[in-house]
Amino acid sequence: MALVPDIVGSYRRPRPVFSGLLARGADEKTGLVFLLLAMAMGFVSQLPGVSRRANLPDPEFEAAIAAERNDVRPIEGVEVPAGMVDAKFDALLSAEIMVWFLILPLVFYGVAMIGHLIAKLLGGKPDTTASRLALFWALVVAVPLKLFHGLVFGMIGPGPALSVVGFMWFAVLMWNWTMNLRVAGWEGPR
Repeated sequence: MALVPDIVGSYRRPRPVFSGLLARGADEKTGLVFLLLAMAMGFVSQLPGVSRRANLPDPEFEAAIAAERNDVRPIEGVEVPAGMVDAKFDALLSAEIMVWFLILPLVFYGVAMIGHLIAKLLGGKPDTTASRLALFWALVVAVPLKLFHGLVFGMIGPGPALSVVGFMWFAVLMWNWTMNLRVAGWEGPR
């Protein structure tokens, strides 16, 4: 499976690409790989922002870290970072790991089920695997814009540029998911 050409092709013609993906025998394992790939790249996209936030002053966050340092008993083999920036980076990185690898996969499985139910209510006949693949493939297709969004946040910070890139990411994600659900529910693989 040629992943990069399929991603590029999905920006121009999402329905034929997803239809071809289904025709090649994409199954539950493929969907899980797509979801994990999207989550890994989403996590990577957050690293510039985490670095930026760790280097900016935040008195409340720093006070919470200082209080935590005083309350924690030393554990053999575990070191608390000496510098505040390192401590903030570690805390923010831990939160991003939990969000991208624990919480969001479960959320996206739920969202895929909601999309499946909506397609059924609208008269489509998708199977649950194709419905999940529709969302997970749309997430993979939107990854380049998510990476760009992370770079904009890390380099420029909040503002109009970040909002525009975020809107573009969301629009590509929703457009691809809608087209993929159409293929999964009404057209089928070709």
